Amino acid sequence: MRPLVFALIVAACAVGAPARADEPPPISASLQCDRAVEPGRVRCTVEARVAQGRTLQWADVVIVELPELAQALKGRVGPADSIARDATSERWAFGLVARKLGEGEAKVHVRAVVCAAGAPAPEERRPRCATATAIATAIVRVG
Repeated sequence: MRPLVFALIVAACAVGAPARADEPPPISASLQCDRAVEPGRVRCTVEARVAQGRTLQWADVVIVELPELAQALKGRVGPADSIARDATSERWAFGLVARKLGEGEAKVHVRAVVCAAGAPAPEERRPRCATATAIATAIVRVG
């Protein structure tokens, strides 16, 4: 019974608000990693921004792919780790350890709860919210 309940909860969370073809995605993300001169620590930043008319209620970052030359200090960067936040955007910083010279692609997934901006309609008790994800990539360069 528990696996079924869990599966239903996951399925309900995965279904977001229907999107029209002419609408921008509910959230976008960018990833930037500083160039390192030699092996050692590399600082990366992620920024998530919601489309106009929406607010960002909650978000985190999951590091899903790194080049062979680097290792993450953490696999997930949570809401408490953000370095800047407002109603429509959030930024995080995280560290990588570069073990050797070279370059390769890093990839992160930003997971978020995005809500319609403004007060809910009188018949609604809460703002309309949906889960959203965005993928961002950057090149990690060492040397």
